[in-house]
Amino acid sequence: MDVRRGRVCLIDFNPRIRTRPGQVRPAVVLQSDFVSEAGHPSTVVVPTTTRLAEDAGLLRLRLTRSSAGIDHDSDVLVGQVIAIANESFRRELVPLDAGLTRELERRVSIVLAL
Repeated sequence: MDVRRGRVCLIDFNPRIRTRPGQVRPAVVLQSDFVSEAGHPSTVVVPTTTRLAEDAGLLRLRLTRSSAGIDHDSDVLVGQVIAIANESFRRELVPLDAGLTRELERRVSIVLAL
């Protein structure tokens, strides 16, 4: 699978370990295409959840079904950036809207103090 930055992909996060989400769920690819093209065996992503939180501040970014090509409205778990093995990717869903991608990048940069 050709994994690209800013794409929403369906990923198998099983097994669930402590605070890491489990299940097969959408996630947004955060990693640079340069790293992916170099053949790195894992990819940095930000998982989503359908357990929506109102007023979650910068730690969650709301994706609607229509904006992200997903089955349910979901929150991107900005504070749970994770590298996942490339074999865990199931399929690509859609590219994330450019405005949402920029907002996700902004929030991640704040959380990681970049």
